[in-house]
Amino acid sequence: MHNDHPETAVNGEPRASSLPPSISSHTFHDTGHPAPPPLPPARKEKHAFVFTGSGSEYFRIWIVNLCLTIATLGIYSAWAKVRRLQYFDRNTQLAGATFNFHGDPKAILKGRIVALVLLAAYHYAFGFSKIFGIVVISFLLLALPWMMRSALRFRLRNTSYRALRFNFGGSLGGAYATYLPILVLFLLPGVAAAVAPMQARWIGGASLLYLAWPVMHGFIKRYQHANLQFGASSATYTASVFRFIGPYFLAFLLAVLSTIVAGIFIAIAMGGIGIFGRLKSHGLAGADIWLAASFMLSIVITAYVFYLATGPYLQVRIYNLVWSHTRFPQVEITSELRAWPYIRLQAVNLLLTLLTLGLYRPFAVVRIYRYRLDHMSVVTEGDFEQLASGEQQLEVGASGDGAVDFLGFDLSW
Repeated sequence: MHNDHPETAVNGEPRASSLPPSISSHTFHDTGHPAPPPLPPARKEKHAFVFTGSGSEYFRIWIVNLCLTIATLGIYSAWAKVRRLQYFDRNTQLAGATFNFHGDPKAILKGRIVALVLLAAYHYAFGFSKIFGIVVISFLLLALPWMMRSALRFRLRNTSYRALRFNFGGSLGGAYATYLPILVLFLLPGVAAAVAPMQARWIGGASLLYLAWPVMHGFIKRYQHANLQFGASSATYTASVFRFIGPYFLAFLLAVLSTIVAGIFIAIAMGGIGIFGRLKSHGLAGADIWLAASFMLSIVITAYVFYLATGPYLQVRIYNLVWSHTRFPQVEITSELRAWPYIRLQAVNLLLTLLTLGLYRPFAVVRIYRYRLDHMSVVTEGDFEQLASGEQQLEVGASGDGAVDFLGFDLSW
């Protein structure tokens, strides 16, 4: 007799299922087919950045750019920047593919002309009248956030990787919320000095706002990195703005320590000046030269120690903090710069640049760029080429592209 229920014996007792343990009856859908097994986690792959350029190659580009910029009274500087960015992008490799820059030099030139006009207007505004100065400051507060956002869009939209463009999706409201407080921070002390030159308390009170700069710097980086786009993917940024306080505080402590060290050098130099002064009173030839050399050397050492103890250290901490908290879907970015090796590198670069009267500058730029790339990597969940090929370029309407071409420009130098 045929049994309509194969899992039940004829006498009513349950019978062991003939299915293997890995496919039990509860894994069946309503269709009667077993559910597919869960997919294994994607294998993570680490990809390092590689820079294929050299200091000697960049030196040839740099010296030509410098000569043509001087010969054209600065006009060629826009074309020089495009050549520089193209050289570094085209020599930067990631997972076997290179970056590229497609910016129009005329847009960069337009931005620099606007920046020079605004700088001149700000510098001479209060020389005409206080009312004219306030009008100029008000215009700067309204225009500069929009211009900063436009510059970010220009830079990213003209950068590509694997034939896909980067983009910046930050809103105009976000630009004003980010940059307007910073503009007030930097413009208010000068305005207070111009409007009420004898009111020291107003100037001092406005200057105290600089203590808020670390948090404001955090807001800048959050606005920039949280709105990065590549193809149709948008970045996420997880670093708190208050995490910028720690690096700035440690940099301040290093600045105090460097000031003490520099003070020791100055004291030694002043002691030498006293000795040379007594020797000069006895008719020693060349004492004036030694006096001037001792004083200048103390000043150089002071500035040198102060810069190395603050600038490079802060750059490393901020760079690691920002990039290690920026990621795209299935793509993590890590930055592991080390402070003391970077400080030593910057110290050698600065010294060689001074000794060669600036000719070592292109070699120093290449060394810094390569050091940063050597300590950065990208970790992907799965094959990088498949992830990149699955991306689609974010479509932007024709009116949006036209606005960027007509109004977009770059303010940086």
